Amino acid sequence: MSARHALNRLPGLLKIVVIAAFSAVLIDYAAAAGSTGFAVDELRVPDHISDAVLNGEKSAYEHALDAYREALLQHPADASLALAECKFIERFASAEDLAWSDAAGKDFDACETTLDKQFSSDPEAALFVLEHRFGAQAVAYGEPLVKVSNNWSTTQRVRLHAALSHGYEFAKNDTRAGQEALIAVQLDPGNERVIAAMRYLVQTKRVQDASKLLAAAPVASNFWQETGRIKAATELLPGTEARDELRRAQHAGLKIDAYTTARALQHVGDSAGAEAVLSADAASRKFESPQNQQLRLDVAFDAGNAKAAADVIHDQYTKTQNATALTGAYARLLDLDPAMIGRTDLRPLTFGLLFMLALTAAAPGMLLFPAHYRGTVRQRIGKTSMPLFGRIGLRHGWIALSIYFGVLYFVTDLHAGTASLSPTGSGVLRMDWQSRLATTYLWAVVFCALGLAWAARLLTWRDWLGGGRWKRKWFVWPAILLGFALLHPAVSLRGITPKVPPSGWPVALVHGAESVGGIALALFVLSVLVPIVEELVFRGCLLGGLSRHISFGWANLLQALLFAAMHRDVWHFGYLFAMGAVSGWLVKKTKGLSMSILLHALNNAIFVFTVVP
Repeated sequence: MSARHALNRLPGLLKIVVIAAFSAVLIDYAAAAGSTGFAVDELRVPDHISDAVLNGEKSAYEHALDAYREALLQHPADASLALAECKFIERFASAEDLAWSDAAGKDFDACETTLDKQFSSDPEAALFVLEHRFGAQAVAYGEPLVKVSNNWSTTQRVRLHAALSHGYEFAKNDTRAGQEALIAVQLDPGNERVIAAMRYLVQTKRVQDASKLLAAAPVASNFWQETGRIKAATELLPGTEARDELRRAQHAGLKIDAYTTARALQHVGDSAGAEAVLSADAASRKFESPQNQQLRLDVAFDAGNAKAAADVIHDQYTKTQNATALTGAYARLLDLDPAMIGRTDLRPLTFGLLFMLALTAAAPGMLLFPAHYRGTVRQRIGKTSMPLFGRIGLRHGWIALSIYFGVLYFVTDLHAGTASLSPTGSGVLRMDWQSRLATTYLWAVVFCALGLAWAARLLTWRDWLGGGRWKRKWFVWPAILLGFALLHPAVSLRGITPKVPPSGWPVALVHGAESVGGIALALFVLSVLVPIVEELVFRGCLLGGLSRHISFGWANLLQALLFAAMHRDVWHFGYLFAMGAVSGWLVKKTKGLSMSILLHALNNAIFVFTVVP
């Protein structure tokens, strides 16, 4: 019997072993003989040698593939063997540097199809097929597997739910992606879908569960996965979880980059520690992203390092030459160190800040000048307007709006302003950011009240309290508005989640005020100070001034539009406009501000009690 005939009679897998061993012997023999198998003239043409090597690889691949197919003919029910064939082919189909990878890709598609048709009841085979599908296809293939996975091993069930989570994520179904990720992590705390599970828990108001999930997860085996967890904790969790995860990673010997470390420290208020970490890693600034530069600026402000903040602002101005976009950061820099106004390389920002303040003060003229012109025309054609308040004119509305917007802009930027270096910000919210926001806003409202004291004195006690005979039907619309405001807590008590989310910064303002001075401070700010100041500005000065020159209907429409736009809340713009219009209508009917202030106060009180658990 010839050697070739004997070799062909061996089982396929054993044949591979024999060929490999025989090849190794030949190679050793050739090396011992000092022969490479290539003539010297052939070696002078490297392209020819490369083709020979590549052809040899393809020949070996095809030979091994024939061996798999022959073995499967002998063992047609062996799912593990069929799966091994697909995994073998996949290594070559996914290779980017092989000229024949497309042919291997076709082999892989055929192998996967066979695996799906003949071995779909085998968990490992089914999971392999599932993990090679994406989006809706993965979901459609994976969901039926959940029903038959009760007898699968824990590891197999983890892979199933993790793959489904990826599929739903690819299909833009974040809720189902999070639910499947949570199941996978509950089965295996170390599963890589822990971040997706955390996001789902936070979105469903289970922040403590998300914290426990992260704490129970073992430290990731590589630094980039662990870095992702620390960043997610910084973004999602309000406590010290990010710093705790950072310490666990460092204790495990993982080297976490300076920016991720600084984010975790800044999040818990350790700005000095964050600044020290960033200062020690100055080399990475050459390739600093806008988000990281934003972080460095925020850290410098919070650490009280005016020079470092000024350097970041100067670098950004040098890149963009846009002084207007940096005026908020420059205002905060001057609040931190007024001497920085003498820094000559920041001189354009001084003019930019003054320009923004002048523009804020002059902006109401865009609304009030046309009203003044319309009033002049009405007088010439014999139409007279009945002003709501005898001593309030159009100029008072202008001045009141300028003070209101100017003080809010200036005070906010002085205490919390920053540059928009990154569209997504730095990705860091300090643990105390809500209380800092509440404190800044409280100061802004107090300064507004002081600046508007002159306007308050223009109104008589009758202008404040109202006069004449009031009718009950006037209060139907205010009652409807307040009933609509009560709808949110009502549906929450029934376990129904409203489709329209509450506005972000007012919610943070309530929580911040509560953390500083309890619910009493939150009610004092939002249900006492804010209604008095805003009603004086919008219904007293603005509506009062406009009503002297144009009809009440147009005056009420304009002030309600501006009132709604000022809140910057797209979701509730219609409700805010209705609130402004009804408040203005109440002022006219009752001949005073008291009822509009009461309506505003009750509305804000409902909001406070809705937000506070």
